Amino acid sequence: MIKTDKINKKIQKHFNDKLYARITRGIKNDLEEILRGYIIKYSDDFILVKEEDDFQFRGFQIIPTYTIKGIRYNKNDKYYDFINKSEYEESWFNLDETSDIDLSSWDTIFEELRNKNFHIISECERLDDDLFCIGSVIKSTKKSVHIEYFDAQGYIDESPVKHKYKRITKVTFGDNYTKVFSKYKRRKN
Repeated sequence: MIKTDKINKKIQKHFNDKLYARITRGIKNDLEEILRGYIIKYSDDFILVKEEDDFQFRGFQIIPTYTIKGIRYNKNDKYYDFINKSEYEESWFNLDETSDIDLSSWDTIFEELRNKNFHIISECERLDDDLFCIGSVIKSTKKSVHIEYFDAQGYIDESPVKHKYKRITKVTFGDNYTKVFSKYKRRKN
């Protein structure tokens, strides 16, 4: 069985059984990250993860499946799963109207995030690119998304930032950082 088949089977199992997932991500020794949480939706090309850290919900992440190198569910993860399921209602582990995003393509993902008025973080985590863009989605096309970016002082750029889909490795939404920070964005005088 080739590696992508194993990963796809694990994605499906974690989704179907609502299992805690410790997801190792990487791109040809360029990106290495551990993401923890619950896979609440998936497609052939993307997964939607309800991120968990220290037994608290941290927001949602959409990641391309090609970045997934492994999904672990060992004794430690089983115990984390037990604790989370003891602390939260069953509905906490399910998709809801807010988080139900069409994962068919980047275009559909960003169009839905725009329609739901989410502020997002779009990232390219490759060492050569290392792009981070926070803001609201202005428009999406077949090849890129345009984001009304605001900087670390909350100032909105004069023109939207264009992120090409082929460079995006992660999108975050519904997290506390983005929700709070976006309330204080401003325009330069």
